[in-house]
Amino acid sequence: MRDLTMKIYDNSPIYFQNLLTSVEGYRKTKKRYGNIYFKYLKKLGQRDYSDEQSEKEHQQLEMQKLLKHAYANSPFYRDYYKDIDIESIQSIEDLKKLPILEKETIRDNIKSMYTVPENSALVSQTLDSTGIPLKFLLTKEDVQKYMAFLDFFKKQHGVVNLEMKRATFSAERFIPKRQQKKVFWRDNYYIKQRLYSTYFCNEQNVKAFVENLDDYKPDFIDGVPSAIYEVAKYINRNNIILSFKPIAIFSTVEALSSAYRKEIEEAFDCPLRVHYASLEGAPFITECVKGNLHYNLSSGVIETTEDQEMVVTSFNTYGTPLIRYNIGERIEMSKEKQRCECGNSHPILKEIKGKKEDYLQSKSKGKFTALYMSMASSKFSSNIRKIQFIQNSRDVIDVMVEAAESYTNAVTLSIHEEMEYIFGEDMRFNIRIVEEIPAQSNTKHKLVINNIN
Repeated sequence: MRDLTMKIYDNSPIYFQNLLTSVEGYRKTKKRYGNIYFKYLKKLGQRDYSDEQSEKEHQQLEMQKLLKHAYANSPFYRDYYKDIDIESIQSIEDLKKLPILEKETIRDNIKSMYTVPENSALVSQTLDSTGIPLKFLLTKEDVQKYMAFLDFFKKQHGVVNLEMKRATFSAERFIPKRQQKKVFWRDNYYIKQRLYSTYFCNEQNVKAFVENLDDYKPDFIDGVPSAIYEVAKYINRNNIILSFKPIAIFSTVEALSSAYRKEIEEAFDCPLRVHYASLEGAPFITECVKGNLHYNLSSGVIETTEDQEMVVTSFNTYGTPLIRYNIGERIEMSKEKQRCECGNSHPILKEIKGKKEDYLQSKSKGKFTALYMSMASSKFSSNIRKIQFIQNSRDVIDVMVEAAESYTNAVTLSIHEEMEYIFGEDMRFNIRIVEEIPAQSNTKHKLVINNIN
């Protein structure tokens, strides 16, 4: 049914694609922004974030609630914690009595971790930074609380989502492959959102993006920073003065370099704010009005290993509980204990470390970060055990696949089609099925390896 809908979409005129986009937007909005969302958003606005003791007590209660839920409803956790007295885990410090959950353990046990049946859950297909596909089941409450946290963060910077006009630079595929017109955006009328396709936001097309953005005049901009950077660079190089000024720009998904931030803020004459979170299990890390990164105690617990790897317990993962999950990122907490000038008592992070973006290069369409390989792979993640993308020359990309039992030749064709959509028809793609993807010396397995830069 999904394939038929996409076939109709791809062969429809642009005005009808906008209507279909809005219908899909309506469907998603009803799932993401229901009564739970509005009630929780209101609660977040009523909390006193300057009261450190109260915030820590709230975090402790949320941790206990999640732990009891996981033990009672997840076959995996009942077995995983069978030799542990769960009632003894009362404080955040007590979490250290529990084992750290590694990615391989999750992959091997994911189905027994679920606490809800798939037919009543919202499904999130992800591909982590090591190329392992994972399918997380989320409850309606998980998703709506996540969206409430996200919109509460934006509200601190003057933006009210669903009420203000929004421009989103998105890595979703909504521009048909064979489209001839340089119209690389679609409208979701239902939530006042214009989606700009990041697949086409490159040197050849960026002028069209700038002109349309200036005509649309959004109240705020969000999405993939590498694409927003291309737009900002064109604006600055050509000394363009926009006819609008966004309230703020929100960056997520990819790493944000200081050079990107400088270019974007100069072009749009407004602050750029970042947030870090993931539906599969990271508490929210958000930038405050003073430019500091805070980890939100209400959304979970962040611990660090001796190597500064981030071990997370998220309070928005009731469908697939993730408790003490080594998410694979490295952070450095601020050693100074002074209160942030914004008044928020939540811990300050000095930086999210090692967030250098790996990318592959197209001959004609520019750079594409690991985000795009992850998005493409989510479409066939149930058919693979692991995947890796390697570039040794300008016009060839090797795709190494550890196939699952359900893998067929049709999956190979799907991988090729996805790669061609991203990188263009002037590239070659060698898709190789292997027993095991070789590990790189002295490093963890990586999703993307670029040997030409």
